[in-house]
Amino acid sequence: MQTTNHCQENPQLSLSIIIPIYNVEKYIERCLESIISQDTSRYEIECVLINDCTPDNSITIARNIINNYHGNIQFRVLEHEKNKGLSEARNTGIRNATGEIVLFIDSDDYLMPNSISALMEAKKLHPHADIIIGNVYEHRYKKNQYELNEQKLIAGGTDVRHWMLTNEFAISAWNKLFSRQFLLDNKLFFEPGILYEDIPWTYRLYTQVNSILLLPEVTYGYWYNEKSISSSSQPSDKAARSFSVVCQKLMEFTYERELYVPRSLFVFRWLLNGVNTKKNCSSIEIVNTLNSLRTTFMRSTLSDGRLILASFYLLMYKPFNNAFQIRFFRHYYNKISKAIEHTANLFDFLHHR
Repeated sequence: MQTTNHCQENPQLSLSIIIPIYNVEKYIERCLESIISQDTSRYEIECVLINDCTPDNSITIARNIINNYHGNIQFRVLEHEKNKGLSEARNTGIRNATGEIVLFIDSDDYLMPNSISALMEAKKLHPHADIIIGNVYEHRYKKNQYELNEQKLIAGGTDVRHWMLTNEFAISAWNKLFSRQFLLDNKLFFEPGILYEDIPWTYRLYTQVNSILLLPEVTYGYWYNEKSISSSSQPSDKAARSFSVVCQKLMEFTYERELYVPRSLFVFRWLLNGVNTKKNCSSIEIVNTLNSLRTTFMRSTLSDGRLILASFYLLMYKPFNNAFQIRFFRHYYNKISKAIEHTANLFDFLHHR
């Protein structure tokens, strides 16, 4: 792997912004300009770009911007010798970053004005918070991810994990400040070669987290890119295999007993996606793996006496799975899932004797 430096000096930086680059020539200028326009005078910042052998002009555009930049941000470009995927690009960033704090940005997204100031000042005021999370503006829905009038500290590992399991927007690597040493000490690297890599990474991350700080400030602009890895139509075999790996990883790590219901529903959500994806999968091996995971998950739920949840999980099987062909059911699925969670929690005391 080759490295090129925009600046000769490479001091110990306080913040490392990690940006994988692949097929984003339409967006990379906006992303980098949003970083350059930040108020960085009070911080030492490096921006680590990982060129994952992009086939378009993304890296050329990025280099032109870097070469014409004269501020205090240290830009570094790391070159993969072959395409390795988003997970390995982020892993390369983690291993080669020099800052105490890490911030991931996807190259088709961008930072809002004063994002770095808001995130870094919050970290100074709450140095023991394991994660600092800003609000996100979602262009697709034209709204913020959550409504919050003031900073909110969630402390205590169980409370933090419950929050993650019940808040969909928590499942992403970007727009969060982490200690780089925290990631290294806990070997929190992304699973290579799969889609949806944020899911098992986030799930495992929260096994180690004791506190998070939520900010009301919108610090990140999430752009729904129809051609991105996460939103575009992927080959069925790759998607099904990815879900099988994701679910295997989720089932390896368990949370506290009092989080049984939200944790179980969290795993079910992704296992259901995998079961639905395997319908068009041509690999018998992948299909058998997903079927085996489904059986193991259902047997575990039944052996734990969780009959309400097990009844809901019949949606993984025919003919119950056909319910998703009904528009009404699809529309109200999230509300139905919440109702199941509430009902299962009402009877949770039966399992804590």
